[in-house]
Amino acid sequence: MNIRTTVPASSPRAGRAQIIASDAETIEIVTALAARFRKDAIARDRQRALPRDEIEALTAAGFFGATVPKAFGGADISSVTVANAFRILAAADPSIGQIPQNHYCWLPTVANGAPDQAAFFFGRFLAGDRIGNAHSEDTKRRPNDYTHELRKVEGGWRITGRKYYSTGALFAHWLPFTAHFDVDGSHKAFIYFVDAQQKGITLLDDWDGMGQRVTASGTTIFEDVFVPDFNVFPLLPPSTDGRSFSLNAGLIHAAIDLGIAEEALADAKAYIRENNRPWAHNPQPEHHDEPFVVREFGKLGVKARTAAVSLEAAARKIDVAREANNTDAVLAARLAIADARLLCSEAATHIADQFFPLTGARATLGKYDLDRHWRNARTHSLHDPLRWKEFHLGNYYLNGQLPPPNSYV
Repeated sequence: MNIRTTVPASSPRAGRAQIIASDAETIEIVTALAARFRKDAIARDRQRALPRDEIEALTAAGFFGATVPKAFGGADISSVTVANAFRILAAADPSIGQIPQNHYCWLPTVANGAPDQAAFFFGRFLAGDRIGNAHSEDTKRRPNDYTHELRKVEGGWRITGRKYYSTGALFAHWLPFTAHFDVDGSHKAFIYFVDAQQKGITLLDDWDGMGQRVTASGTTIFEDVFVPDFNVFPLLPPSTDGRSFSLNAGLIHAAIDLGIAEEALADAKAYIRENNRPWAHNPQPEHHDEPFVVREFGKLGVKARTAAVSLEAAARKIDVAREANNTDAVLAARLAIADARLLCSEAATHIADQFFPLTGARATLGKYDLDRHWRNARTHSLHDPLRWKEFHLGNYYLNGQLPPPNSYV
């Protein structure tokens, strides 16, 4: 593991990224880049080599500006396209699929600020600036119960604190963190975008999880770092249901899991057909014609296809919710996303584990690196506890209790 203690040296601020014009162009670009990324995915996993060149390629192609609203010059691609794009990227390399996730989640929040704030930041994203993450902490406190010190000063704020799970921070130009206050008797949440080139920032590449090895999900340290008021936004928009902005967060996580599931299934198929010898009692001359193998592989395929249907349905409900912007539409999308998260996670972890009994001991050899699928699926599926999604869904369907805003449903 390499420890990096400096902010990223490269910056697309020196030039401009391509501007994606449509949903179709997004998928075309992502599909072509994913084919390139897949070639070295095993090597990156083995060596824990951060995908710097790959992220720069995504940036130059305009991927980080694809959801910028049309009023600010972007394509504002649909949630269906977002889900498909992340699924394609994650199939090629799930770490690369996860790195832009926070960017896509935090980008809409700049619309909550003043027009000049939104124009500036949306312009930067179209030019190739990337958002990382620096809002979670590695403590025993509950989420959003922070230990950081945030104090108001003239013209802005100063922050001191230590953050973890900083996915993509090493590649980022903006490091967002969140804070919660009681304002005029009501709870308010704000997001602060810190320029990654500011003095007082230390980034550590100290993520050593067994899976998702090169997501750069390590530590971010702020030491009396200044954040101007211009970089501070309300986290939620003043709309009928402010949660509509954040629906893509769960959708993208589901898409990453589906990408892992589909790639694991494809690799299992290739291994079974190309490498397996028939068992002694197999009535067929080829292993891939053994009835038990055929049946079990069919069951794995059903899981992947069911998850894919659920993901697309959830994405379509998000697009409906954003257009309607009412509580009922947002609730329908939230429930659909929870379904997709559960089904896609189950598909990824199950397929990545259960194709091994259909192969044999040789499939575990390091040269194939097939265990990366299980390590990636198992690690990524732990992002937020799925058991609580099931509880909140059960409590809604059985007792009519709406999932609370902080439920990840």
